[in-house]
Amino acid sequence: MGSMSMDRMGSSFDRVGMSGMEMNRGFGGYGGGGHVGGGMSDRGSASKGGCQIFVRNLSYDLTWQKLKDKFSHCGQVMFAEIKMENGRSKGCGTVRFDCPESAEKACRMMNGTKINGREVDVRIDRNA
Repeated sequence: MGSMSMDRMGSSFDRVGMSGMEMNRGFGGYGGGGHVGGGMSDRGSASKGGCQIFVRNLSYDLTWQKLKDKFSHCGQVMFAEIKMENGRSKGCGTVRFDCPESAEKACRMMNGTKINGREVDVRIDRNA
């Protein structure tokens, strides 16, 4: 009898545990804050791939805000980052868009253009 109640407890715990995991997966902490729906769509888009671009030959004084502004006319920018090392720009960065079409448009429109006096190389980020 003791073992029977233990089995029941174990199976009940498994169901509760599984239910909890499903909720965590659905709402996940991705993106933080109060945009649960946005977090799910961001994760979905990112998992499809092709939404992020890699930008090389950036001016060392370019900020992530300016990088985001430069690429915002290509589509909705979800994230922009300048790669840093020891507090200094490495001269490259990434920009993540809401969809692969915007990333492809950014590659076509911005590759070879000048940003802050430097001709930039823009490609789909293979590491995203």
